[in-house]
Amino acid sequence: MKTRVLMFLIFILSMVTILNGNEVRGCTHKEILPDKLTVIGQAEVYYPDLIEKAKTVSFPTPGREDWELIDFLNLDSFIRPGKHLGVAFNSSEQIIEIISNYEELIPESIEAIEKSPAWMRADLENVFCQLSDTDQAIWAGEINNSFDPFIDEIAFSIANSSVAFLSSIYSNPDLFTENAILIYLTDNDLEYVEIVDYGTSTTDENYYSTTLYWKINELGELVQVEVPKEIYYMYLVHPKITDEISAYIDPDIIENNNTHTNNIVDPPDGVFWRNFLYNYSDTGYPRLKDMLETCPTVWDASLTTDDDAILTITEWVNESMTFTSDYERPHQPVRIYRKHIGRCGEHADLTAAACRSALIPCTSILAISSDHTWNEFWDEGWHHWEPVNNSINNPLIYENGWGWQFASVFEIKSNGFLTPVTGTYSEGTATIIIYALDCNGDPIDGAKITLKVPGWDNWGYTDNEGKYTFIVGEGRTYYARMDSEIGNDPTTPNQVYLVVSNTVNGQSYTYSLNAAGTMPETDFTEISVPEDVLDDYRLEVDFTVPDPIITGAIIMDDIDNTDFYNSIEDDGVLNFFMTDYTNYVIYENSNPFDGFNVFSEATDGFVSFDIPSEIDWYAFFDNGNNLNNPQHLTTSISLYLYSPISADEPEIQPGSISLLQNYPNPFNPTTTIKFTTEDTEKNTEIIIYNIKGQNVKTLQPFPNPDLSGGTRSVQWDGTDDSGNTVSSGIYLYLLKVGDKSSQTRKMLLVK
Repeated sequence: MKTRVLMFLIFILSMVTILNGNEVRGCTHKEILPDKLTVIGQAEVYYPDLIEKAKTVSFPTPGREDWELIDFLNLDSFIRPGKHLGVAFNSSEQIIEIISNYEELIPESIEAIEKSPAWMRADLENVFCQLSDTDQAIWAGEINNSFDPFIDEIAFSIANSSVAFLSSIYSNPDLFTENAILIYLTDNDLEYVEIVDYGTSTTDENYYSTTLYWKINELGELVQVEVPKEIYYMYLVHPKITDEISAYIDPDIIENNNTHTNNIVDPPDGVFWRNFLYNYSDTGYPRLKDMLETCPTVWDASLTTDDDAILTITEWVNESMTFTSDYERPHQPVRIYRKHIGRCGEHADLTAAACRSALIPCTSILAISSDHTWNEFWDEGWHHWEPVNNSINNPLIYENGWGWQFASVFEIKSNGFLTPVTGTYSEGTATIIIYALDCNGDPIDGAKITLKVPGWDNWGYTDNEGKYTFIVGEGRTYYARMDSEIGNDPTTPNQVYLVVSNTVNGQSYTYSLNAAGTMPETDFTEISVPEDVLDDYRLEVDFTVPDPIITGAIIMDDIDNTDFYNSIEDDGVLNFFMTDYTNYVIYENSNPFDGFNVFSEATDGFVSFDIPSEIDWYAFFDNGNNLNNPQHLTTSISLYLYSPISADEPEIQPGSISLLQNYPNPFNPTTTIKFTTEDTEKNTEIIIYNIKGQNVKTLQPFPNPDLSGGTRSVQWDGTDDSGNTVSSGIYLYLLKVGDKSSQTRKMLLVK
């Protein structure tokens, strides 16, 4: 017992070393020092049921008999605060056209977005919209010049990197391609893992990749498990670990503790951690690749073997590193390895990089007020892991073994988002909910809430309800403050309110902090729906605002002014308006306007509008009531033409041709196209084009004895001339008989 106590004391003393008169912190993640706090009172208890919840609005679906679909748009985009997106009905052309006040995307960016998986296109569009044309061309080019199976890994890394980083002099597009290629090369070496690709960029617009692992479960059985795609991309593919810059690093250059940028060097002197840690070793140290190639499983949860990858990486870390430090505290895994010394911060960064190099998802865990950091790896769930102490899947070791009582613990996502995980590392927890409100009691989205014990502890950014939830340890005292663009509370930096003393396990505490300013709001007057006296055109809009986006400053990052964008499981909210041209111009100039079919802060809805077709009309979504958080819009917008169906076949005039509307329409995957012609001896073709006017397929119809007169038909199975399945969308088709051509018709392929 005395030996264990002595070892514990030695470890604690080694966590704080004084060099050159300065305390060396255990965490490498931005040396965050305790503040001198001024407590100015007790936070106000709050009852959140006073907040009006977002609404779902809909109108009865009208009958569609005798209505023909003539134009169609699917939109999947982020709408940032102050932005809008929708369509205009062009009365002269009888089509719908996209309208927005978004930043313009260059053609290369549009091509890159369309080449990427559909499920990440909104994220990629959001990033490209905030880049200059020059930077768009650089990063879009990296996607456009890539090929399967690397496209999705490259696109995801770009879509989930900060705009500040992508615009900086430190970013190198070659690293993103190298990162993707190395993942597949490493897969060829290792027995315990296999990359699986579901679809490709040419066969399935929702294509994705992930990994299959061999593991031994708690019963000692050898089983194979599949990693969820969201885990694979964020925690294995992403080239950023925590606060470091994703860059090529010269391992021999001492890293500046203030900037952490002076050792960023292009190849060949600069190297990337995924390649360097896996394939190279310094003299006298083991090579990670050699140690992993003989591992049969990723992890043995039954603890009956000792040759799994997790134990092997644990051994590699301990053989490569000594627990100590000097004045230099590097953030880059490459430099950490070359030094071969470090405290918990360096160990955590190196462990995460080594684990991802070994194709195992890994993340970093941080408890700032305890000045400690460690890791978790994924195996059908997240598991505690700290190689420096040979501790695996023992999350309560800190509380029950070290005697630590955490204030709060959080996980650091590669995109900079923080998630509270205190419940994993404390036997008793409480919940502290803080609402940020303006002077009218309206919620402030994207406000920064800082929770403090004596010193720093945790922070987060509020959602659409102005809410952030902290999971905290029991038996501690907490203070809080709120900072936002429309005011801070308390108003003076380093001032805080007392939130709660001596938190009790299982209890929930709810408070509000209030800004002096007011939230923005779109100013409009709702009017009656204009009357339409003629059955001609109808516009239908069906929308959902899923998984809203939380955004905020990435505090622990080596590039200043970086922001994260992270979706959460909740409903988003947007405004929806219809109006005429005059009022749309008024709206664009930020003045009060008249609108109808209005949905205010709705989560989803449906509307059908019979269009008076003499003028242009506008239908658009508006994020004018939010301050910071984008909203994720998915919508289908359809334009119909009143077209009564006649049971009689059209009369064939001498020498005439007539192209009929395909059926079914929309269709998936096959549709029938009928036409009539008297010139049965002449060469006949149905030519199909995409919306860009590119020739997709040419069909050669043959006479159909089951159809009367000159009526003939042909089927299209949704493939191009090469036999590849085409993507969802609007397609045009044209009938050619000899030198005669018919009118062009539209059809819609929906998958």
